[in-house]
Amino acid sequence: MAPLKPNRREPRADDDTVRIRPPARVRPGWRIWLGAGGLVVAGIIVAVIALWPRQAPLPVAGESAIYHHIGRHFTVFRFADDRLVLVVDCPDLHAQGLMFDRVAALIEKAGAPKDRVLSAAAFHAALVAADLTIGTYYYGNDYPARALRKFFRLAKAEHRHLNLQEQRLRTIAAAAGFLKPGAAGAVISIPQAGGAHRVGLRARAVILRHELSHGAYFTIPAYRAFVHHFYNTALTPAEQAAFKAFLVRQGYDGDAHGLIVNETLAYLVFTRDREFFRAGVVGLSHARVTTLRAEFIATMPDIWLKPLATAPLPGG
Repeated sequence: MAPLKPNRREPRADDDTVRIRPPARVRPGWRIWLGAGGLVVAGIIVAVIALWPRQAPLPVAGESAIYHHIGRHFTVFRFADDRLVLVVDCPDLHAQGLMFDRVAALIEKAGAPKDRVLSAAAFHAALVAADLTIGTYYYGNDYPARALRKFFRLAKAEHRHLNLQEQRLRTIAAAAGFLKPGAAGAVISIPQAGGAHRVGLRARAVILRHELSHGAYFTIPAYRAFVHHFYNTALTPAEQAAFKAFLVRQGYDGDAHGLIVNETLAYLVFTRDREFFRAGVVGLSHARVTTLRAEFIATMPDIWLKPLATAPLPGG
């Protein structure tokens, strides 16, 4: 989900002598040379500033443009409807896992410590124990800025080595201002589609829609409050328990209540694909799921996410 301090040259503690000297007489010719030299120096400074490489602004794109993007490298977008949501389009599942898996272990995965970052060896052991790989730990990711701050703070305190992709994530988060105390924002990720990547175009569209719903949850307090209210009032205790059991089977931390609520509504409303979610996996009838979805959509705040609750997935 440390500020640099300016270097200041302190005065010598043993130098309290005040020296008064008469002003030196400068010949007129020297003044001309000094003035010309100042202009040259100023010109050099201006030229250096003008030529100094600057970080290009992140491209801004909507759901359809992000879905249709094809690339062999990491690409970061600012989501057009909510600039606080960054979308990391990863070249494949393995690359995505290298960037996000240890964050997932810390923030949301069951059985992993929530107060420290796993070492590379410990994380590998966790993958083996769960019969998972780096590429199948998660198919998409979503974290608020505060979760990323926690991960990088603990990693630094514990002297955990960050792989190249994790370092890239830190750079992305820092450039967006997400590592500043109290900063709001969210980072979500999706993998590129392709046969060798085990993700088809339909799955890419489903993952993106699901993760965008999490982005809204993290960046819009009114929507987050609505999600919790709906969970508490519209779902029966038995239905809440059924969704929680479904999520725990998928490896989510059942003790993280906010996580369970967030994922429940993301699956219920924004994951309309039988490969990822269907009524039977939570013991509900199709009619009951349809009713809950309709009630949620009818009463949810009028935010950018609302049209996506009913819009066709990009790509058809």
